[in-house]
Amino acid sequence: MSTEPGARRRGVAETTAAIERATVDLVLEHGYDGVTVDMICRAAGVSQRTFFNHFKTKDAALLGPDLPRIDERAAREFIVSDGPLLAEAVGLVRIDPSKLPGDAGLMARRIRAISGNPLLMARQMERLAEIEGELREIVELRLRQQAIRAGADEAELAAIPDEAEITTHLLAGVMRYVGLTWSRRAEQGAPPPDGAEVADALGRVLRKLA
Repeated sequence: MSTEPGARRRGVAETTAAIERATVDLVLEHGYDGVTVDMICRAAGVSQRTFFNHFKTKDAALLGPDLPRIDERAAREFIVSDGPLLAEAVGLVRIDPSKLPGDAGLMARRIRAISGNPLLMARQMERLAEIEGELREIVELRLRQQAIRAGADEAELAAIPDEAEITTHLLAGVMRYVGLTWSRRAEQGAPPPDGAEVADALGRVLRKLA
């Protein structure tokens, strides 16, 4: 029988955080493919049984439990807004604060570990894809209302679903940029980019692309 004195003394949240820290730090040191669950357990001071009680896979421990969701209040405000569409769309996605680690440095290291591996980035994007359909519907509602107010014709209205889909794909890229910028600044002890800064950066880029 495993005694796991360290795990016994820690609560569930502390044990989860210890496993996450060990996983992220080991991946940064050895690379994703060089890390095993056994290595994580040794570094975190837990048994494999405890590890799998908290996380189903190594990926889950690395990506963390912070699943994105739609902020319903932000969605209602977004649909009727005339502000910068992409910048405001970033605010549609929320992560439950109770699911975030208290250590801001851990979040920064996690983003760095994930962004350094295309496979992990793809898996992180898959999480966003779980709410992609809902995001697209919200964006389409806003575009349709704007078009109707502007007196759009049938052809312009028919093009809105495609426009909403393109916007949603662009949003995924913007969110990746925000996450990476947040990570770099957290490591420097600087505040994350706020909505106004993101809107300004997007405005400059979009003007150059037009």
